[in-house]
Amino acid sequence: MDSVRKYLEGTNSIAGVYVQSTKQTMSIYEAKSKGLLTPGTSLVLLEAQAATGFVIDPVKNKKLSVEESAAQGLVGNEWKNKLLSAERAVTGYKDPYTGNTISLFQALKKDLIVKDHGIRLLEAQIATGGIIDPVYSHRVPVEVAYQRGYFDEEMNQILDDPDDDTKGFFDPNTQENLTYLQLVERCVRDPDTGLSLLVIVKKGEFYFFIDEQTKTILKAMTTTKAGGKFQGQKVSLWDLLYSKYITEERRRELVQQFKSGAITIERFMEIILTIIQQKTTTTTTTTSSMTNMYTTT
Repeated sequence: MDSVRKYLEGTNSIAGVYVQSTKQTMSIYEAKSKGLLTPGTSLVLLEAQAATGFVIDPVKNKKLSVEESAAQGLVGNEWKNKLLSAERAVTGYKDPYTGNTISLFQALKKDLIVKDHGIRLLEAQIATGGIIDPVYSHRVPVEVAYQRGYFDEEMNQILDDPDDDTKGFFDPNTQENLTYLQLVERCVRDPDTGLSLLVIVKKGEFYFFIDEQTKTILKAMTTTKAGGKFQGQKVSLWDLLYSKYITEERRRELVQQFKSGAITIERFMEIILTIIQQKTTTTTTTTSSMTNMYTTT
């Protein structure tokens, strides 16, 4: 069911920011207005939101169209036209020669949109669940996108092996150019809404993120012994680490222990599997107790 939902709705884009010093969540546009993000970084993040289906209010946990978000002040009117343009990555572009509705990738190939801009939007779609088919208004896996002409091997190579020219997203904390997926993976998840939030740290504050080398190691370590929703699946330590079973604080603690050499990769996996087992056992016991209570009364 999760995979079906992912293809229909997509997974989280970067919904807003989390200010580490004040523990405050705010929208991308508000962060720009308060000087926490540059206008350029803010616009790119909002365009990515629009290109994946909605502009997000992370405080109210609402998803809005560009028109609605401008009307409600979630974004400024000065950016409305740019965001409407990005939103066409979902609704489709009109081919000036045939009048047909075409996809983002097809518009890119026909030079109807600037290459760097189009690549950013396409990358955001893929990172959040799949390329959007504008005809049927749902996401499709990359293999299906190939078949429908919404993607090709050349574009796959560009996105698979990004250089600085195609790393169109900026980490304001480290001044690095990253891919959208890399930036999403540095976000924290709001425990109440499940939304992905870009952490903003002040100068001198500790900024936690997992570097690419460590990430590669964690993704290469796999198991089939995980319980819960991973029962019977082959899954990486990385996916387990970022699952609902592991808190933000515990994740940070374990990664730091691993990077310092205090625990091995094998021990890391053992700890994660134990946590998942404990949490799924607790959930099962609670559910069973509730069932018995209603059965006996």
